[in-house]
Amino acid sequence: MRKLVVLVGLLAMLAISTTSTAAAVPPFPNIPGAWSHIDINRKIGGKWHTLSLDRGRITQVNATQLTLREADGTFPVVPLTSAAIVRIYTFPASISQLRRGMVAMTMRIDGGPAVRIKVGR
Repeated sequence: MRKLVVLVGLLAMLAISTTSTAAAVPPFPNIPGAWSHIDINRKIGGKWHTLSLDRGRITQVNATQLTLREADGTFPVVPLTSAAIVRIYTFPASISQLRRGMVAMTMRIDGGPAVRIKVGR
């Protein structure tokens, strides 16, 4: 199990570009396998930050928060802002287009609101 965690961490670090600036939002890392929540520490603009990724089915959504049902049975509540980058099946979208039942992945930085939301498998 420990080897798997190390492997996933290394793959995530390789998948994330290291040329991001503080103002730029990093892309979603490509993390293989089944997972529901991952925290990754990486540098953004020369400073270390924690990226928190959650993946699951949307059970509730409004303009300020989104609730997911993750595969491990947890229901994280993810705060939202209108500045979040939303993609539905690779197309640009808005928070108002998110619907209950969609499978989504969210990214937060340092425990803040979601900066990225991606819908699709």
